This record gives sequence, structure tokens and C-alpha cells, in this order.
Amino acid sequence: MKLKRVWDKYADETKFNFSIISEFLDDFGKEMVLKPDTVIVSRGDFPTHVYFIKEGVATGLRDYEDGKDYNYFQVDQTNGNIGLLEVLSRREKYIATITCLTKVTLIKVDSAMVYQLIMSDISLLRRCSVLLAEDLYSRSGNDGLFYHYQGIDRVRYYLTRYYEEKAMGQATDSIYISDYYKDIASQTGISLRTVGRSIQKLKALDEITGLNRKLMMTKQQYIKMKQHIWVSEDKL
Repeated sequence: MKLKRVWDKYADETKFNFSIISEFLDDFGKEMVLKPDTVIVSRGDFPTHVYFIKEGVATGLRDYEDGKDYNYFQVDQTNGNIGLLEVLSRREKYIATITCLTKVTLIKVDSAMVYQLIMSDISLLRRCSVLLAEDLYSRSGNDGLFYHYQGIDRVRYYLTRYYEEKAMGQATDSIYISDYYKDIASQTGISLRTVGRSIQKLKALDEITGLNRKLMMTKQQYIKMKQHIWVSEDKL
């Protein structure tokens, strides 16, 4: 049996949000409505509860061990569970501080009950395995490479990959970069401030152009950026 055929067999068991266990949450959860900027969980606290978002958007900052860099991410009703990673990995501290970006409606439920539910349901275990594997796969592709790169070279790598993806099949060699700084920070594991400083340096080096509050990259700038990355790799 081919792998893709097996994947298709379980294609519906890849998400884990409020809708998947809504009946369980109706019976055992507590609905809460929180204002923007309200802290849902604080980094370092014991994961006594898991939170499932019904409406709204929350944001998190996941610090790295060196205390300098972080990973920016968002949680909403599509991927909206907070604390599940800590519970499944049997960690005694929330790994990130999660704050409401907008008004958020969520369900708060005892983490022990959620863990017991998952451990006794093979379908939920499948869903969790996909979530954890996707997160690990995404990080494995970047962590080893970015570990040796300085902030500006991480941004260069991100932007060259972006150019390669967007410029393919286009009639012009110039592209606009639509990603926000927070997207770049999330993918490269550096702070928003470092992304901003790096973009300003790249503008000064003529490796990227600011035009009408947008960023633009030409093929010549892409090549120049690539050359700087190769020089950095030679020094590793």
C-alpha cells in the first residue's frame, strides 16, 4: 500500500481545536470572554489548564535558552489550543506567555481531564501526533541552519527563499514582499526589533528596496543577498 493512500485514510484526523471536542468542553469546560491585552497564561507557570479558543486571536512569545531570541506565533479558533503542548510533553511550565490580541472567547478546562481524554481516544492521539510532527518538521528544517547565522543573515536567508518561491513563473524579475515583520520573526526565530534593524541595514546595502511603505526585491538584489549568505556559510 502506497504511503499517500495511507495518509488519505487519516486525512480528517489532523486538527485539534474547540470543534473537535466541543461536547466534552460543554460538559467540563468554563467559557470565558477576555479583553485585548489580557494574559491567558504566563511563561513558567504550571499548566493546570488547557484553553481552547472559540473566537478571536491570541499571540505568544516563545523565548529561547539564550534569552535573546524568540518565536512569535498566533493562536485562533483553527489551531486554538493553549497548554496542550506542555501537557502532552509532561512539562511543568508553560513555555510561552499568551496574550489576547483581540477580544477572545475561550473554554478553560482542567488539564488532567484533557490528558486523560486524549490518552483514551485513538483518534485524538492521531490528531496530536500530526500537530507535534508538523511543529517538529518545521523547526528541524530551520534550527540547524539558523543556529550559526547572525540576525541579518537569517533575514537574508528568509528573503532569498521568499524570492525563489514568488519569482518563479513571473514575467518580471522584481517582487513585492507581502510578509509582515512578525512573519519573518516567527520563521527565523529572532525578535521583531532585530528584524527591523536587519531590514534597515539591507536597505542601506541596497539588497532590498523600500517603495511606498512596501519592500521590493529585484533579481540583482537577490543575487547580491545570496552572495552574502555564501560568504557567511564559508566562515562556518
